[in-house]
Amino acid sequence: MKFYVFLLYITCSVLLIGCKENKIERFSKAQTNEMIFRLPEIPAMLVSPEERAEYLVKHYWDNFEFADPFLTCKQKSIEPIFADFVGVFPHTTYLTACIGINILMKKAKTNAKIYIYFAELAKKYFYDPNSPMHNEEYYIPFMESITESNVLDNTHEIRFKHQLTLALKNRQGSIATDFIYTLASGKCGQLWDIKSEYILLYFNNPDCEECIEMRTRIVASSLFVTLQNQKVNHHKKLTILSVYADEEPENWKKHLSEYPPNWICGYDKKLNIRNNELYDLNSIPTLYLLDIKKKVILKNTSLENVELYLQNK
Repeated sequence: MKFYVFLLYITCSVLLIGCKENKIERFSKAQTNEMIFRLPEIPAMLVSPEERAEYLVKHYWDNFEFADPFLTCKQKSIEPIFADFVGVFPHTTYLTACIGINILMKKAKTNAKIYIYFAELAKKYFYDPNSPMHNEEYYIPFMESITESNVLDNTHEIRFKHQLTLALKNRQGSIATDFIYTLASGKCGQLWDIKSEYILLYFNNPDCEECIEMRTRIVASSLFVTLQNQKVNHHKKLTILSVYADEEPENWKKHLSEYPPNWICGYDKKLNIRNNELYDLNSIPTLYLLDIKKKVILKNTSLENVELYLQNK
């Protein structure tokens, strides 16, 4: 009996200690955040959401302790602060967001390790195709600041310069780079020769599971089926151009029967797209939505974004 009483005492003691440690840990994290960061006070005279968002983006980092010598040990506390910062971007103008980014990266120059950390966070949030916040337009001002800073070593600098070069190609609003594709019959065609109100440019690989899933979703979409069957001024409302840009065309040809017959399915015979990096194929599958003039409407986008845009139109 004494043994069980003693065991119960020990168990309760461990649980109490655990609760205390959890409280201490939560308090410590909150205290750490408070020590390195404090939100700016928005002037009371700024009443509209747009004005308040603009002020917040421009002054967000005013109270951040960039000079803290132990800042590199507090990286777990920095990411949520960064996430809240970029979360304000959709509520203000692109120009304001760029100004806020430049302010952040200029202040971060005082600490090279933290500078690299912010650069990697920007890549994670805006360049990773799996990020829900993926947006190269926001990533570009980060890369421009980084490549002009002289803070990074050669390895990091070369990598970010390469990413910037790709990001600046085929930007939203620019004319998509033309290229030649070859059909299974051997006949060639060019992107710019396609007459269609919209073109869904779909870079993919028939062996890629994500590509198969996306192809299945496109085929199952009633919106895409409807638009492909509609005509405007004697040309299609929507044309889907599926492009294989890798070096095994025979394998690609084996899978052609899996693609709808009303798609244009071609491959890059001379491998110009990859070898000359005409398009940023950071991940496969990759989607671009173009208008009738071959202007890029959406770049490296999701199927949901394409559907939402076309539905609104």
